[in-house]
Parts: sequence; C-alpha cells; structure tokens
Amino acid sequence: MTTNTRPRRITAALRNVSLLLLLCESPQQHFANAFSPPATTLVSTLSRSSRTQRICSSSSLNMASSTTTAAAASTTTKTSSIVLPSESSIVGTVGSGYLPILLAKLASHRGHGKSWILCPDADANVMNQLLEEQSTTLLPENLEIVLASNTPRITELLSQSNALFIATDDAERVMDPNVINYLLDPTMVNNNNNSNNNGDTNNNNGNINMKRIVAMSRNLNGSGMGFFVSASKRAANAQVWDNSNAEALAAYETNIKEACSKIGADWTIVRAGTLKGGASGDRTAATTSSTDADAANNYYYPQYLPGEIYYDMTKSDIISWQFLFDINVRGVKLQKGDVLPGPGMKAVFAAIGSDGSYDGDTSRAGIAEAMVRSLEMDMTANVDFGVGTEKSRRVPSEEEWMTMFQQCFSSV
Repeated sequence: MTTNTRPRRITAALRNVSLLLLLCESPQQHFANAFSPPATTLVSTLSRSSRTQRICSSSSLNMASSTTTAAAASTTTKTSSIVLPSESSIVGTVGSGYLPILLAKLASHRGHGKSWILCPDADANVMNQLLEEQSTTLLPENLEIVLASNTPRITELLSQSNALFIATDDAERVMDPNVINYLLDPTMVNNNNNSNNNGDTNNNNGNINMKRIVAMSRNLNGSGMGFFVSASKRAANAQVWDNSNAEALAAYETNIKEACSKIGADWTIVRAGTLKGGASGDRTAATTSSTDADAANNYYYPQYLPGEIYYDMTKSDIISWQFLFDINVRGVKLQKGDVLPGPGMKAVFAAIGSDGSYDGDTSRAGIAEAMVRSLEMDMTANVDFGVGTEKSRRVPSEEEWMTMFQQCFSSV
C-alpha cells in the first residue's frame, strides 16, 4: 500500500513558515520591550579561560608599516569561499531586530547584485522606511524585502544565494535549530536549477551556490561579567549582554557549524557584546553646514539606518543615547577568538554609555560592516572573532578595515 506523504509535507511547510514568522520579530516591537527590565532575574554567568590575543584597533593603525600578509583561516582544501560584490552575487539576511536590516542595507551598498532580507508581512512598511535611501525615499534596486509568507520566493532565493547573514538583536533570543536546518537544508541550497543572468550558477565551491554563512553570536568567555553587569541589565538597559544565555548561544554556534558542514559551506562567527547605535547620525546638521568641511565634520553616514526614524523608535528620553553613541563611537576594534571582556564594575555606567570608553560594547554599524566585509576574504573562513568599539567620530576607511583584518588574523 502506498503512503500519501503530501499532508505531511504541507504540515512541515506550514511549520517552517510559522518558525520564520517567529524569527523575524518586528523591530518596533523588539525595541518597545528592549529597554524595560525583564520580568525574571537572569544572573548566571559562564567562566572560561581568557586567551591573550592581539587587538586590532582603528584608532591605533600604522598604515605605513602595515605589510603583514594575511594567513588563510580555512584549513580545508576546497575552493575559496570568498563572495566578492558583483552583478551576479546574491546574499541574504535573516534574523530579528535592527541589525539584520542594517546588514541587508550595507550588503546592498557594498555592491552585491542582490541583497535580500526576510520580513514579517505585517512589518513590511516599517522595514521599507528603515531600508529606503534617504535621498530618494526609494529602496535601492539591488535590495529586496521578502515576505516570510512567500515560501516559493524564499526557496528560490536560498537556492541562488552565495552567502547568508544570521543576526538577532535581542540578547535573550537564539535562532531555533529548526529554522537553521530549514534555511540550510542541503536539498534547498544545493538546487542549482536557478542560474544567474550569465547562465552561470555562481558555483565556485563544490556543487553548491551557498559558500559562506556569517552568523552573529556573543562574547561567551565570561570575562568582565557578574553581579554588576546583571544589575545594569535589570535597572538600565534590558539589552545589556550579561552572558546569561551563553549555553544556548554555544549550542547555536555548533548548530551553524554542523549545518554548514552538511552543505559544504564555510562559516564565520562574529561576536558582539551589548549592541548600541547603528544609524546615520545627524542629517540636519550635515545638510545645513556652511561649508563642505563643516558638513564632513558632522559625520553623517547615510549607508546606515536612517537616523530620523531609528532614533525616534529607540528614544527613551528627551535625547536618544543611541544618537549620542553614534556621534561619538564610530571606531572599531577586532580581536580573534572569544576573548573580548564585558564592562565589569563599570557596568552601571556602560549600560547606556555613549562615549566609547567601555569594554563590552559593540556598535551595530561596526559589527554589520565587519560581517559584510568578512565575505570578501579567505582569512575569515571557519574562524570566530569579536567586534569592540573605539572612540572616534569617523568610520574606518577601506584601507583601515583591511589592515584591521590582516593584523587580527595574521600569525602572532
């Protein structure tokens, strides 16, 4: 007797759609709850031995003496998993909160042929506002918002994509393993029936299109954590990273690596502390300055989230501390491995601190830039690294970014 598997497939498909809808939480809802203390106390910490690593800071680079040759991070012999921006490159983003939106926008600005992002149907309008070019109020031509209910389009894009970004703002949330397994199903990403405009399949890594998964995680080493950090999370900022969800995130990282192994893709784990900022800065000051030099000194960066919208959504006082953070903290530091510390006894000041002097902080703009740029080099394949902050009102230049990566991953 033949068993009818169609109802089972439909049930599985509906379950996957519901998981994706749960995954893509509304940014507005996310931040409506983000700065109110959680109902339960989360004080557990995880201690791991700290390794001495070389810190690569954008504020201390010596460009003239930087001649270090980067060592390839991947230990495999398969074809490079680099995904360079081109007319045929396709990168996707999944997650919840503001960071995934920023990732999709930066990938578009970086010049990938298509950058797409998964979005709950009800939040398409909000996501449009956050992704629009501020000069035209239109989406870039190479940026696509994909509704979570549009399973055929999701399936099509997953089969074509060369890389996938995974990120979640909420310090208490970890992507469900079923969602990861659905997104990285070998039967889905190995489907090369969809070719690009040149008749190619973008297949430079075995028999698949998907070359690299770049997943955001957190600093899990336990350094600089403890009572003061947990207290600041309860009292000042519910999105402070206090290491209370470390075990779940460690399991999530393992799940990412195992899923990548099954599809033959490389992985990159990018670690954050407490996420802050992520928007463009003061557009009004930049456009009303009397000279070009004055405008440049206002440090307005339209490639990030639109400040007028983002700061209004995240404001919890008369002046948004997120805005002050973006004005003061554009510098970035990279450190290989899981070694960046938390704020320790300074946690009460660091919770909503905006001067760039605190351990445990990560700029959304900084980590988004690092994740997007990590696709363009072999040295970042199958490694993890942390992203911290440096006090600077200017973003790192192209040359400074390359030097930071080279110094971070060079042999010590």
